[in-house]
Amino acid sequence: MNPTALILSYGRLSPTQITENILSELNQSKVLTSNSYESTIINSFKCDISTKYYSTSISLIPFDGKFESIPTEIKKLTEALIIYFEPTDRSFIKCLSEINDFIKVNEIQIGFLVTTSFTGEANELTLEELKEHTDVLFDIVTLQEDPETTEEISYAEILEGLRNCVWSNVKISSNHKHSNNTEELENQLNDFEKLLITAQNLRSDTNLTRDEILNKAEQFAEVMSAILNDSDSD
Repeated sequence: MNPTALILSYGRLSPTQITENILSELNQSKVLTSNSYESTIINSFKCDISTKYYSTSISLIPFDGKFESIPTEIKKLTEALIIYFEPTDRSFIKCLSEINDFIKVNEIQIGFLVTTSFTGEANELTLEELKEHTDVLFDIVTLQEDPETTEEISYAEILEGLRNCVWSNVKISSNHKHSNNTEELENQLNDFEKLLITAQNLRSDTNLTRDEILNKAEQFAEVMSAILNDSDSD
């Protein structure tokens, strides 16, 4: 199986709904594959990711259980984690310790804490509380900025993160029809290789402070985003 983005929910949107919404926003078909792991039936959806520099396929796995029931083989394949929650459910804060442990033990590359929106209601979980209790690796994503408007729900931030992730099966794209210049192509591949090394070093350097990690991660994301935007313009 391909590297996996594991999707769990602590709220009203089911993992399968989130998975299908991601594929819909990518304009990709929803092809379901079912396999048994440790007597647990696991459903997965293929998700293709292609940029100027690489193309790959990952598996989106909507999981209806909780962390303790995730099969070992699926844990080994998981490189990204998407968790849906409701800000009005304050008990979710108690689950974050377990989520953080899962991130560290399984060496997850990227994580998203996702909710539809923050309403500002009394006793609602706040961004500050969530940041205080979650691993620095997590991005906190709202699918709808203003719940009072008719603004459509968007998974754009999650899609960008999935494209920026350095998946273990990344392949450099051979489709560079926009450039016939060998030297230019070589420079582009060298730049991408440097990005991969930077990402790997960022993951393995345990001596960095939280602020240093955030700063380096932001710098890496900006460079990667620039590359992907350049790809779109071509």
